[in-house]
Amino acid sequence: MKVLLINNGEEEIKYPSWVPNHPKFRKWYGLRKGQFSMSEKRFPIGLGYLSAMLKQNSHEVHLLDRYADPGIWTDNLDDYEFIGIYASTPLFADTIKILDLLKNRKNGQKIAVGGPHATVFPQTVPNWVDYVVQGEAEYVINGLVEGKWPSGTLLKTPRIKDLDHLPRADYNLFMDSPRSYKWDIPFTDHEPIFLMNTSRSCPYRCSFCDVRDIWGKLWTKQSPERVVADIEYLKNTYDIAGVYFREDIFTADKQRVKEICELLIKKDLGIVWACETRVDCGAYPGMLELMSKAGCRGIYVGAEHFSQKMLNVFNKDIQVEQIIKTCENAKKYNVVVAMSLIINHPEETSSDRKEMKRGLKITKPEIVWKNKYRNEFRTDSNTKFQSYPLRDVTVIDDIPGVWYGQKDRV
Repeated sequence: MKVLLINNGEEEIKYPSWVPNHPKFRKWYGLRKGQFSMSEKRFPIGLGYLSAMLKQNSHEVHLLDRYADPGIWTDNLDDYEFIGIYASTPLFADTIKILDLLKNRKNGQKIAVGGPHATVFPQTVPNWVDYVVQGEAEYVINGLVEGKWPSGTLLKTPRIKDLDHLPRADYNLFMDSPRSYKWDIPFTDHEPIFLMNTSRSCPYRCSFCDVRDIWGKLWTKQSPERVVADIEYLKNTYDIAGVYFREDIFTADKQRVKEICELLIKKDLGIVWACETRVDCGAYPGMLELMSKAGCRGIYVGAEHFSQKMLNVFNKDIQVEQIIKTCENAKKYNVVVAMSLIINHPEETSSDRKEMKRGLKITKPEIVWKNKYRNEFRTDSNTKFQSYPLRDVTVIDDIPGVWYGQKDRV
């Protein structure tokens, strides 16, 4: 069957003449208009895994990425028998626009909506959509395309226990036509840099984070051997310069990181890499030194604050001293630090803000992203979502040896 996967995005903003033609000012104007920041422009690795599963069953897969190219559409909708839409909450207004365009489909296409928004807020998906998927979709996507379940079904999928069971993401899906993807990262001048995702969810409980609501409570992973084998494949196939581990916490398992680094050093693939992780990872003895020897050039960490009181409010389970130690070690081993901070929290005082300034002066991270705290449900267009009657739930629990129990769902 011919399948179209759609990544939601935003309509392209028309800038007035008074906005300078410079990324900084255009990003400011876009955020002022309610636009979700799309400066990343990375390919949707999750859809790559779905494509790989579909191609195992000989389905033909195409991608329409409205995140990379806002407003892009196709005149060939009637060519597709199944359309799957990845929906994220900040961009869900675009999902609704896509569904409005598909509502009057003529050739009986089946339509499914999945992704983080559908997982957490399934009741906001219009009730005429054939399928809604709550959770990981890799082991149900072929069943959906092949009509295993009736229209109107809400599929609730338990967790995938071992990510080594999944095929390698279909990177050809992102390379089959020109798209506005970014192939660099701010940690190094090397490119192209490909995304990898080697783990899912997070074992920690930061108060502001919804990762566990989306994935579930258990952190799952690929083995070190699988991670390095995939890097070697990307190097040999696409001549990559490096990889960016775009996942919630790459270093959750310190032994796994150690083995990945040792394998990279042994194979000497000549690649650089960066990862997203907790800010205390570099405080562990020898961790950043080994990562640097294995090619690590940068870490993106959620420090969030330099006030211990605010760290406790955020339930970070770290100490300010660990943040400082990580930054010291990063400079020692030439690893760039990109630091995320949260400002304007209701419990933040002038004294806390002074501690923030003092901490930044001590640590001197190369990149700082400040996020304004918002205790509200917000979309790119500041609209409230319509709710529909919740569908009957079909719990998928018939794939032995692969799934965790349903109890993992938050």
